[in-house]
Amino acid sequence: MNYYIYGYTDSGSVRDHNEDAVLVDHRVSDGGSLEAAVAAPFITAVCDGVGGENAGEQASGLCLEELARVSYSSSADLKRILLGIHTDIKKKGVSEAGCGNMQTTLCALAVDENGKALCVNVGDSRMYRYVNGTVRQISVDQSYGQFMYEKGQIDSTDELAPEYRSGIISAMGSSQSDPEIAQTPLITEFGEEPDDMMIIVSDGVSDFVSEGEMEIGLSMDLPVSEKIIALAKLAVMNGSTDNVSVIGIKPYIDDEELRALTVTESLEKTVNIAEVLAETDSLGDILSIDVDEIVGSGNNEDSRRERVGEEELALETHDLFMQAQASISRLSRLFDDKK
Repeated sequence: MNYYIYGYTDSGSVRDHNEDAVLVDHRVSDGGSLEAAVAAPFITAVCDGVGGENAGEQASGLCLEELARVSYSSSADLKRILLGIHTDIKKKGVSEAGCGNMQTTLCALAVDENGKALCVNVGDSRMYRYVNGTVRQISVDQSYGQFMYEKGQIDSTDELAPEYRSGIISAMGSSQSDPEIAQTPLITEFGEEPDDMMIIVSDGVSDFVSEGEMEIGLSMDLPVSEKIIALAKLAVMNGSTDNVSVIGIKPYIDDEELRALTVTESLEKTVNIAEVLAETDSLGDILSIDVDEIVGSGNNEDSRRERVGEEELALETHDLFMQAQASISRLSRLFDDKK
């Protein structure tokens, strides 16, 4: 199995510098895009600096630069390696002016030489798996809100004020404590399903793009690169004031499949996934044909036929079918307009 990886990071619409960084095929970027076609083993990751001023930017960059030099395999002790990187970030925070207690999140996908995939997480950057048209979060946020929820102190993280809800309780480089390095193996083989895809995002994206919007965006018939950039830009359109970073990892079998993933037909404008989602909801309302409405509520089919007659029933069903067809046409035109 081979893997196509596309990473995108940007400072967003408010902040004047980017404390996020992405790692793709041993290369690190804090602005723009990186892409690669790789074979296993590999590690790809997003870091989101949680320090102040330039310290967060340095923490995320240093973390990924050191991770880029790791030769990953099934025999690697990834927890030990990451604790070593954590120590190096902490030392730099102590020794350099303006870098005191600089910290960063880390969310990485590590795939070994046997194709076994592992989610590695510190902090609240997130990893999702998109398969069979559905998005599911793989990582677990290491935030104060999640901690309180797991302890049963609250019924929902929404009960907390945003500044408490999103507070990080584990980070790379913290001078207070070593990070909790969560390692979650994928239960089913990565690439088993045709649309199987992993998505890694910083909280500047996950806080402003719903899973429903992700599902619509990732289902569009577009190159992987345009899907990834559309998700990042949607976060900004939805009000994100943070840096935005997204990495997409898509398994592929041969060169023909890789070409299909990387067709370079640039969009004339940013895909508005929210509009597509709203149109899809409208379509769903029309396609949800109430069987009772056609065959009679609480009656059998014969009684319904007696009441309206076979010809009237056929006309009613035909009208509903034509409405559904019209909605499908509208949705198709919407997709065409975005290309």
